[in-house]
Amino acid sequence: MTHDRVLYLNGEIIEESQARISPFDRGFLWGDGVYEVTPCFDGHLYRLGDHIARLYRSLRYVRIDPGMTPEEMERVTLDTHKANEDCLEEGAMYRVGHWVTRGVDDLSMAAGAASKATVLIFWRLADREKVAQNAREGIRLSVTATRRTPPECVEPRAKVTSKMNQILAELDAAASGSLSLMLDIHGNVAENSVANFFIVRDGVLWTPPERNILEGVTRKVVFEFAGRLGIPVEERSFTMYDVAQAEEYFITSSAICALPVKEIDGFRPKTGVPGPVTRQLMDAFTENTGYDFQTRRTSLM
Repeated sequence: MTHDRVLYLNGEIIEESQARISPFDRGFLWGDGVYEVTPCFDGHLYRLGDHIARLYRSLRYVRIDPGMTPEEMERVTLDTHKANEDCLEEGAMYRVGHWVTRGVDDLSMAAGAASKATVLIFWRLADREKVAQNAREGIRLSVTATRRTPPECVEPRAKVTSKMNQILAELDAAASGSLSLMLDIHGNVAENSVANFFIVRDGVLWTPPERNILEGVTRKVVFEFAGRLGIPVEERSFTMYDVAQAEEYFITSSAICALPVKEIDGFRPKTGVPGPVTRQLMDAFTENTGYDFQTRRTSLM
């Protein structure tokens, strides 16, 4: 029986404690890479194909060749998952990371001269009790002074490892005991440091357009659920004035799916937490994943 989780690194499945990456890897030196995080609920990978598809869109944007096709990336992910089965906790939630860097730096330090890409796939345990508490009680957000990087600088839809923009926003908000809500450079609402943002206004889901935000996989799933549930959705620019008028707020990301927001800088939703629309979407995620985010019980057989 395996006692140490394993990971995939550059063609090998090895124990985590045996993993070695060069200190001259451009991912470490320059943040030169892209990444993905796929949730794993009680041993079940959720939307792996969607996450790998987005990984390859990001790779194409930053011009990194991972040395394998998307189909091969999915296969080695499943192989690594199988190798980990004996040491994954029953009923637990994991974040499955796909990190791809441009590789080891050449003496010239030129991006185009780097060696072949570094490919890392790993499992990290999530704090399911904290996720469950936040799902029941909601979270607080605070608008940060740090604005979301505009697409004229770095395309927000790409999931790049250079995260200082979002990290600074996270630290801004943490000073007041909150999570972040970032605006774009024009004052429109963008997203949280690690999640997409939605409001419900007059029964309609509003979410910022993709121009200033990450192209969220879970955001896409919300659109699918909303279509089935008859909930209208609008991708549109809006400001904190609109947030002040909203009935509900919530954020979405892979490991949390949909998480209610109970306060944003003193603004509170007009309905309960979670509100009725947020509740419908949370229930849809529970049914679709088989994982009850509020009680930590699993129902998928």
